[in-house]
Amino acid sequence: CREASGWALATVTPRLRELTLSGATLVTDAGVGAVARACTGLRQIALRQCRSISDAALATLAAHCASLTALDVARCGVVTDRGVSKLAAGCSQLASLQLEGHADVTDASLHALAAGCPKLSLLNLWVCSNVTDAGVAALAQACPNLTSLDVRLCSKVGAVAVSALAAHCPSLTALYTERAGPVDDEAVVRLAAGCPRLALLDLGMQDNLTDAALLAVAERCSQLRSLSVAYCKQLTDAGVSTLVAACPQLSTLDLNNCTLLTQTTLEAIAAHCPRLQSLDLGGQPGSGQRLATDAGLLELAAACHGLRSLNIRYCSDVSAEAVERIKDLLCANVQVRQ
Repeated sequence: CREASGWALATVTPRLRELTLSGATLVTDAGVGAVARACTGLRQIALRQCRSISDAALATLAAHCASLTALDVARCGVVTDRGVSKLAAGCSQLASLQLEGHADVTDASLHALAAGCPKLSLLNLWVCSNVTDAGVAALAQACPNLTSLDVRLCSKVGAVAVSALAAHCPSLTALYTERAGPVDDEAVVRLAAGCPRLALLDLGMQDNLTDAALLAVAERCSQLRSLSVAYCKQLTDAGVSTLVAACPQLSTLDLNNCTLLTQTTLEAIAAHCPRLQSLDLGGQPGSGQRLATDAGLLELAAACHGLRSLNIRYCSDVSAEAVERIKDLLCANVQVRQ
């Protein structure tokens, strides 16, 4: 509904509870205001990539929709601390908030959410580059029901924030830290101990991590279904093999540019990951990626019948013939990136 406008929104039914307008380029603050005033029982509204939406829309929702539980304003116009603070003050039932892409959101927003939204369970701060460890720590302490947090590309959020989540958010099931601030083994050890329900963990490009982090996750987080350790170049076969053996529900695994891994890891995946659907073994030119071989990949394809996505870019030891045999084994449904 890219062409929905404020005029159309002004005629919505007062009984409306959920509204999705993501990508609707003509929706403005005025249109959202019309909805908020007419539909005071609104529970969920998605405005992702509505470029004309700003703090004014958040303020109007806060003033009229006290029952709001979910708001998506990812990559909208200009959303700042002012709008988020008003939202937090007026919508105490808020459980899900998508703020992706708003660099003007700082710790002030996180403190406001900590004070006003104790039921918050999902928060997306991807590319909110001005939030810090202190803000995330305050939020974690005030929102113990947090289950999902995305701090990718938040360079000021790192080990301190992860340790705070471990201490205060035992129900955490999803954490994304790719290209965030540095996260070390000690923080991951604490995370695994404090958040044993983790199902999705993204540690991509955290190049301080060693096998110690994976061993902790293997010991505590048996429900893990998705793991990214892309570009974690200190990991070895021992750490990854132990983890896959302990986490049989793994369906997504990203080992891109983990240059110390060998076919031993591939054999462990084949032996212990029957539910695997997506596997990234890719490298980059000159990376020395030794993980993927013809024999290893054929063994994997024979064991992991549900595999649908396989990245073997720049894996020079894999032949075109092996790729075709893999496709045959997997009924040609697999997407192989070479």
